[in-house]
Amino acid sequence: QAQYEADCRQRETDAVEQNAELDRFINDLAFDVETAIQDYVGIVLANSVWPDAFPVTFEHTFDLATRELTLTARIPAPDQVPSVKEYKYVKARDEITSTSLTQKEQKERYNNAAWQVALRVLHEIFEADRSAKIRSISLTVGASRIAPHTGLPEFVPLALVAADRDTFVSFDLSNVVPHATLVHLGAALSKSPFDMTPADTSTGVRVRGQG
Repeated sequence: QAQYEADCRQRETDAVEQNAELDRFINDLAFDVETAIQDYVGIVLANSVWPDAFPVTFEHTFDLATRELTLTARIPAPDQVPSVKEYKYVKARDEITSTSLTQKEQKERYNNAAWQVALRVLHEIFEADRSAKIRSISLTVGASRIAPHTGLPEFVPLALVAADRDTFVSFDLSNVVPHATLVHLGAALSKSPFDMTPADTSTGVRVRGQG
């Protein structure tokens, strides 16, 4: 009985502490505490579910002075993505066989996935930020590989885009073509993500409507 009562008291104490911590977090968010906003973005990204065969990881920082979120989304390299088109059961041999995508199909699927990741991430952040704490997002989508010229690990940027809230939330994403939307936003895009060609950032990332 004594152990049970001690366990109950501990659970009550833990609940009070957790509720107090949650109250502080909500209060900090309401009063624009920079670390609270950054932590909230981390919660949103942690709850973003991606296919097991195409995991996406993130790094982010938030600047309260400009209300801009700088975000990097790391996607799998092309050789880490399954290339199987379909599986079939062959009854005569009692085995399962697979058919691979053609090189063209693999390239199209990977390229489209990169553009879709960029739009989905922008959408999820702006959608979750109902209080409009974040006014703009600077996003880089890329993948890691072993550099052929050095043999060392490197991160290859495949899409770099800057989007302000007012512009982005005006889009009807159910009807857009992701690559066209990124071009419209002035993004710097790889000519061939599947070949791990880095995005051309020589002219910087343009803001829509400006040079």
